[in-house]
Amino acid sequence: MSLTRSYILAFAAALLASGCGERPRQQPGVVTLSFYNYASPEFLDLYNKKLIPAFERAHPGVKVVMNSSLGDNGYDAKLLTLIAGGIAPDLFHVTQQNFPFYPPKGILLPLDRYIREDPGFRASNYYPQVMDGLRWKGQTLGLPSDFSTIVILYNKDLFDRYRVPYPKPNWTWADFLAACRALTHDTDKDGHTDVFGFSNPDFYNRWPAWVWMNGGEIMTPDLQRCTMDTPEAIGGLKFYMDLSATEHVAPTPGQSMGQEFEDLFASKTVAMIADSRFCYKRFLKGKGLPFRWDLAPMPRGKRQATTFIWGGNCILRSTKHPKEAWEFLKFLSGPEGARINQEAGNALPAYRPAAEAIARRPVDPKTPEHDIYFLEAVRYGRTAPFPPQIAEFNAAADNMHDAFLGLKPVDAACRDFTKEVNDAVQGKVF
Repeated sequence: MSLTRSYILAFAAALLASGCGERPRQQPGVVTLSFYNYASPEFLDLYNKKLIPAFERAHPGVKVVMNSSLGDNGYDAKLLTLIAGGIAPDLFHVTQQNFPFYPPKGILLPLDRYIREDPGFRASNYYPQVMDGLRWKGQTLGLPSDFSTIVILYNKDLFDRYRVPYPKPNWTWADFLAACRALTHDTDKDGHTDVFGFSNPDFYNRWPAWVWMNGGEIMTPDLQRCTMDTPEAIGGLKFYMDLSATEHVAPTPGQSMGQEFEDLFASKTVAMIADSRFCYKRFLKGKGLPFRWDLAPMPRGKRQATTFIWGGNCILRSTKHPKEAWEFLKFLSGPEGARINQEAGNALPAYRPAAEAIARRPVDPKTPEHDIYFLEAVRYGRTAPFPPQIAEFNAAADNMHDAFLGLKPVDAACRDFTKEVNDAVQGKVF
C-alpha cells in the first residue's frame, strides 16, 4: 500500500473516530442524503437555513445532511479522503476550477439518462455554454446552480470629468485603450498617477478572455495540449499585461499597494474593471457606490470573448440513492433553487427563465442600467479550461504571475507555462 493511500485511509479513520466524516444514519422510511460543500459562513447559512429546508418541505421522505470542508484549501483533499475511506457523500458542490479534477477518476454519476427520462426536466432551460462546463467526453456529469459572465464596469463620473465617451456595445481594443489613456491622470501633479483607466489583475478567470479575443487558445478542445506559446495567445496576454507594464494605464502590483481590483474601483482609483455579477453583493449594498456607474461589454479584438464563473453540483457514482440525489440536484438548479439563490444575492441563477427575468426586471433600483449585458455576454462567453492535472497547471501558472510582476518577459512566461502544462498532461499526472 502506498504511503499516500495509507495517509488517506488513516485520515479517514480519524474523521470517523471524531464523527466529522460519519455517514448520516438512515431513519426508517426516510432517505438521508449527504451533501458535501464549502464551509464559508455564507454557504452554511444559505444551504442549512434556506435551500435544504425548502427541498425537505417539498420532499418529506428525504432528509439532507450537509458535510462541510475543513477550509476551502482543503476542500478536495477532504472529499478524496471521504471517498477513499468508504464514507463518500451522495452529492458535492463544484466550481469551474475544481470540476475538471474529478471526471477522469470515474467517480461521478453520468446524468444523461436521468435528463432524458425525466419529463419535468428540460435542458433548454439552461444555457448550453454553462452546461458545457459540466460535461466531459460527451457525458453530463453535473448541473450548474449559478453563474456570471465577465463584463466591464465603468465609473460614469470619471468618464464625464475627463470628457471620455461612454463605451459603446461594439467598442474595440483600440477604443478601450484610448479610453484608458484618457482616464489616467496624475491629479495632484506629484509625479505619481492617482487615477488609472483600468485594473488588470492576474486572475485565471480574467486574462484568458484577452487571449481568446486575439484569436489565441489556452488549451486544445480535448485538453490534451496547451497552446499558450502561439503568437495569437502571446499577443493577447501581452496586450492585457502591457496595460500596466508599458502603457501605464493600469496600476502595477506595487502601485495597487495590496488593494483588490474591486477596492480600487470603489475608491475611484480606477475608472474601469472587468468583473462578474457577484460584485453586486458589495456594490449594491446599503446606499451603493458613491458615484454613478454602468456596464459595458468586453471590448472586441479579432473576435468577441469573455469568461464565465459558475458553481454547480455533482452526484457521486457510489450513491445508494441516485433517484433522490437527482431530485435534490434538480432542485438546486431549478426554479425554486434559483429563487432562493437570488434572494441570497448570488449572481445569476443557472435556470435560464429566472436569469432572464432577473436581468430584465432587476429588483434593486441601484442595479446598473445595462445589467442585461451580463446575459448578452453568454453567447460569446467560455469557461477558462483546466486539464485534470490541476495542481501542475496551477504551479505552471506561476510563470504568468512572474510576468505580471515584471520578473519574466511575457513571451518567455507563455512558453515556459506551455511546456510545463504539456509535460504534466502528457505524463497523465492526476
